[in-house]
Amino acid sequence: MRPSLAIVVVAICTTIGCDRKSDTPQSPAEIAKEAPVTSKTSPELVHQQSSLVSADSGTVSDFDRRVNDFIQLRDTLERDVTKLPDRANPTQIDKHQRELGVAVARSRAQAKLGDIFIPGMQKYIRGVVRRVLSGPEGPRIKASLMDENPMQVQFKVNDRYPDTIPMSTMPPDMLAALPPLGKDLEYRFVGNRLVLLDLQSHLIIDYVTDAFDL
Repeated sequence: MRPSLAIVVVAICTTIGCDRKSDTPQSPAEIAKEAPVTSKTSPELVHQQSSLVSADSGTVSDFDRRVNDFIQLRDTLERDVTKLPDRANPTQIDKHQRELGVAVARSRAQAKLGDIFIPGMQKYIRGVVRRVLSGPEGPRIKASLMDENPMQVQFKVNDRYPDTIPMSTMPPDMLAALPPLGKDLEYRFVGNRLVLLDLQSHLIIDYVTDAFDL
């Protein structure tokens, strides 16, 4: 007697394996369950994963606009400060930086500009940071960002970042999860505050408090 078609199919599946989901593309969330998502293993997924953190659709785009507005203001003000020669020495660079810092701080204060991390964005940033630190690589990442982290430093928006205070390390995994920044802006941690630092003026442009638990 010939075996039925159903029996043949079952035999083939038993031998080589059949998975009905193999032809169905997996979502980022499904992939994330199978392997740790880091900037090294899955750089294309990190930003997709961070978008799952609570934030309305306009929060990050509004943040981008505020960042770009600051860059435009800073670049405009820089035209009026002492120009740097092609081969500037450290003293000339420091003088240029300080003049620009004073101009930027004064202009922002007069225009009452300061909030780049509005409340919704602060909540979003805290969610992103805590998600990264709660992942499989969390302990390693936290140890890295705490390396040379200046803990007890007092500052406010538009203050110059203290010259005598070291800057904490920013792990690539954390940078990959945070929203990208424009020209000459960086994220840094001071204690558990996430600082937005302008390298051109060396000013603290804004910051998020309690970004993670110490």
